[in-house]
Amino acid sequence: MNPPNDLFEVSYTYWLMVFAFSLCITIAYVVRFLFGKAERYLRWNRVTAFAAALTLCLIAVDGLNLAHRKLESQYRLAGTVAVIAITIWLAWLHLKHSRTPWERFRRRPSAWLLLASSFGLVGWSSHQYQERLKPPVKRSLVIAVAPGQQSQQVLEFVALTDGNHPIKVYRLDQDALDSTDDESPWESLSVEYNGNMIQRAPAGLLANCHGWVFLDGQYLISGDAVQRILDDNAYEVVDEAMAGDVIIYRDNNRNIVHSGLVRGVLDDGTVIIESKWGIEGVFLHNPLDTPYSVLFAYYRSPRPTHRVKIVPVDELPTDK
Repeated sequence: MNPPNDLFEVSYTYWLMVFAFSLCITIAYVVRFLFGKAERYLRWNRVTAFAAALTLCLIAVDGLNLAHRKLESQYRLAGTVAVIAITIWLAWLHLKHSRTPWERFRRRPSAWLLLASSFGLVGWSSHQYQERLKPPVKRSLVIAVAPGQQSQQVLEFVALTDGNHPIKVYRLDQDALDSTDDESPWESLSVEYNGNMIQRAPAGLLANCHGWVFLDGQYLISGDAVQRILDDNAYEVVDEAMAGDVIIYRDNNRNIVHSGLVRGVLDDGTVIIESKWGIEGVFLHNPLDTPYSVLFAYYRSPRPTHRVKIVPVDELPTDK
């Protein structure tokens, strides 16, 4: 299984090839340490050095993935430069020592470093190969939050559509969230999912998917409220998505179960969606890669933003 958010995607075949190269290089260095005194091994030493330099370049791909996956965005450039610099330095050492006489080669600490790094390449490539053979790990996700059951209505504020219809907003009920009882309402809202997605933001308890799209991630709102927003705020269904559109998912009964934003359309027509999954994180995914539904439509509004204004209850407009 490929780790999420990798810069380069590599398969188990790739790592099998790297493992084979690394094993051959390690054997060659062991042979050189033991029997490398004869001059006839000089050409073989050069072949080994070039093979080691190539293998280091292949391993560097994983180093770049690691820097991209583990480091914060502000440190990724430094991590990338460090990976490239270490790769170049080790490759240079291999090539430099390919011509070093056997007597001096065995006495140099850098030669022992090359031998140790060869064993390291074997171990790491073997580990990565085994990891790629593992089945995908399913993630347990709380993908739905039902206002009125696991959440409490915010009585001081409401969302107000362009048609002046108030919409109830909710906040998560901390008691329900902290419940560890076997009958916890959260259990029925959890799913096991192993689809393709890229996490863009961590889990957050303030909003569900609808609140993330329409209320700047400040509150939870229901699917019925989303339908009211679509009706009042001049949304229309469009056949071809473009960046900035809203995507609405429905179940077989036409109830709204999920919403997100279109972030872009690739040259091949692939649509990139960004959405918040319940109280989980915010993910990039294609329209079909969600655990919600395969029934969806794109909506567009002439409004400059999807945000629905929040007003205090005592400032609601009154009918004259």
